[in-house]
Order: sequence, then C-alpha cells, then structure tokens
Amino acid sequence: MERSSSSSSSSCDKVWNLGLPYPTFTLANDDKPYLITVSDDHSVKVKNVDWISKLPDDVLLIILSRLSTEEAIRTSVVSKRWEHVWNQMSHLVFDMRKNIINSNNTLDGSNPVATLITQVINNHRGHLESCVIIHVPYQGGNGMLNSWIRLLSCVKRTKVLTLRYHYGTWDRKFKTFNFSPDSLSHPSLMSLSLHSYFLESSHPLRNCSNLRTLKLLSIVAPEIGVFNRVLASCPCLEVLVLGICCFKKSRVPLKIENKKLKLLQVSSLERIDAIEVSTTSLDILAIIDICCRRDDLSLQSPQLQFNRNFWVLGPYVPHISYNISEEKSIGNEEFVNTIYEVERLRQVLGLWTRKILELEIIFKDNNGPREENKSWDKKLWEDNNKKDPFPNAKFRVDTVWMYNFSGSEEEFALMTCLIRQGTVVEKMMIKTSTFPARKRLKIEAAVAKLQALQTKLTIKCF
Repeated sequence: MERSSSSSSSSCDKVWNLGLPYPTFTLANDDKPYLITVSDDHSVKVKNVDWISKLPDDVLLIILSRLSTEEAIRTSVVSKRWEHVWNQMSHLVFDMRKNIINSNNTLDGSNPVATLITQVINNHRGHLESCVIIHVPYQGGNGMLNSWIRLLSCVKRTKVLTLRYHYGTWDRKFKTFNFSPDSLSHPSLMSLSLHSYFLESSHPLRNCSNLRTLKLLSIVAPEIGVFNRVLASCPCLEVLVLGICCFKKSRVPLKIENKKLKLLQVSSLERIDAIEVSTTSLDILAIIDICCRRDDLSLQSPQLQFNRNFWVLGPYVPHISYNISEEKSIGNEEFVNTIYEVERLRQVLGLWTRKILELEIIFKDNNGPREENKSWDKKLWEDNNKKDPFPNAKFRVDTVWMYNFSGSEEEFALMTCLIRQGTVVEKMMIKTSTFPARKRLKIEAAVAKLQALQTKLTIKCF
C-alpha cells in the first residue's frame, strides 16, 4: 500500500489503533487514488492496484484449481488479464447433472450444454492432464460423446479420463452406448474410469497397451468373455477396480492375469461364479463383495499371505490385504519390521473410519533387526504410549492376530501400545505353535507380561 504523504501515514497508524483487524479495499477501473472511509474521523488514500491480477499464471492457476470448471471459465470476463488463464488448467470437470430440467435432455448437437462443452475443449490451450465428464441420458447421442473422447485423447493427449453416465429416477435402465472401436485405446491414455455403462463388446478397449489404471464400476456386459478380453488387452495395468455384472451366468472364470498389477479392488461381481488371479506383483488386495465359493477363488500372488479363512461363517467376509514391506501398502494384513514400515502402518490404519473386525499382522521371518532400527522402533512405540494413540484416538479393532511374533523389544513395545491405549477391544491372538519349544517358552513369557497389563482383554497363544 502506497502512502501519498506523511499525513496519510499518521492516519494509517490511527486506523490500526481502532482495533480493526484489516481495512477493506475496493478495486476501481482507473489508476487514480481513491478514499476508503474507515470511520467518521479517519480515511486513507490508497492507489488503485489490482494485486491479484499481477500474480504470475502459475499462481493464478492454483487459485482457479480451487473452483469448479464452470466458475473458473467465468473468470474470463473479469478482465483481459484473466481472459485466457482458465484455458491453461490441467484438470476439467463437466457435470451435466447441474443442467437437468427434464428427461428430454439429449446428448447431441441440439443440446446447448453439450455444444458448450465441445467449445470449451476446443478452446483449451494448455496441457490437459485429466478430464471428468458426467453426462445425462442421451437419445442418439453416441456421436457427441465419441467426439469428446476423440478430442481429449487424440488432440489434447489427456492422460486421465473419467466417463460417467448419470441416470435419474425416471431412467433406471442401462443404456447401450456404442463406443467407437479403439476409442478408449489411445496410447496417451494412462488412466480410465467408466461408470454405469453397458459394454456390448471389448472393441473400444482392445489395444490398451499403455493403460496403467482401469476402473470399471457398475459396468454390465453380455458375458464374462467381454471382461476377460478387456483385461487381456491391458498388459501394463497396475491398478484395477472392478464392480461388474454379466447378463448370462457362465462357469468360465474371470481371469486377471496382469503381471504388473499392484492393486486389485473387487467391489462387486454379479453373476460371476469364479475368479482366477495370477500376478507376481500384487501388493494390495481388497475384496468388498463377491458371491463365489472359497474353491472358486484362485489366487496366485507370492507377495500376499493368508492365514485366516474368510469363508468360515459362510458368506465371504470383506477383506483387505496390504504388504507394507514394499513401497505401497494399507490394510488388514501387514508386515512390520523397520521404522519406515511402522510409520507406513500408522498412515494405513489411520485411513479406517470404522471399527475393524480383525487385523492380521505378520512379522517378517528375519526378526533380527539392526541395532539402529531396533532402538528407533522401541522409542517410537514408547513415545506413542506416552502421548498420541496409535494410529489415532478413534481407531479400534475387535481381534488382532499376530504371526511370527518373536518377543523382541520393539514387537513387545508395539503390543503394549495397542493394549494400554485400548486399541484392541476383545482379543489378541499370538501364534507360537510353529516355533521350537525353547523359543516358544520365551514368547509365552512375554505374553504373560502383556496379560499382566490389563484384565478385560483376552490374550492367548495358539
């Protein structure tokens, strides 16, 4: 803020003495100074300067990223400085649900909203990293959506694309949408999410050699072969999320044989009776809802281990398994050894918002950590006992199962932390039966010390 004279400086000092946190300024359309009246007795001359518009483009783009796409585009009428800032945004979201008036909306050239979306994509000048399109029921609108896909993939080289068909209360049927052959197979596309479509064939995704992430949610196909062909055409997949359904039941299994796959989430599989998963890189497996029997799920993944039978009560119990020994991990099956893995375990468990029924912790077989790691791990758990709960104050689990527990100081400190903070509600089960008799006695002595810490929790060896 520039002051015109020493008198204005004195006035400004008086303004701050009024107890007001900040004076309020109003931008004008010329360069002449103007007055802001703060009280009946005090006023300050301020030069008209649009400080925000003087910021560099990268800072203005950060500001626009906090707005919806519609709001960001509206800033183009603020001034010439803002006119073309929006068209450098790296992420656009087109949500046609906001413009639904009745069920006669069409996704074709006669729809002014659809026409506007086309203009926005054509006028975009920067690098468009990702785009989301949520469109309404269409009547013969295949050409328009295919046109958007072609513009985004072939012209804009968009890497992350999300397409979602939104149906209202008037339309609960899946629509057959004729995606053009290879329309979703452009080499620039790295991540694709499809929501609520009927996928008649695998032709739109028959050559997705560069695709790293694929999410198929509420997707229906005539038969399981469509999904198997889609997955086979994506050899570089690292993340796969499935919520799919088939019209026809078949004894042919869903085959997931993507060798580079690191994360697999199955939210729902309807009319699919068998699954075969074969991948050497899988670190994260999340099965939320499946209908197949235990014998119909084949999992060949050396990175993950299973000790619990999740079919013991009949229906499959939702289960998430993560290997935190690697770079990525979250969840119910954890490998703990170094301080880095301990911190990763904290981050992972902190994501849970509800009580977990069972948490399975598998310690590494080589439980002889280096001295520097041992002291750090022990100190970390001791600090948690004294202050912040692990992983947070709200986290609770009914039963904890521990495997390969050696009774080492850092492992004992972890269990003490879970007991004293009330993290474990009902049981703590520790497997000792696989150890030699001498080592088993040592572990059972450590367990006896844990039992002495409380009276409500059941702590047993098995």
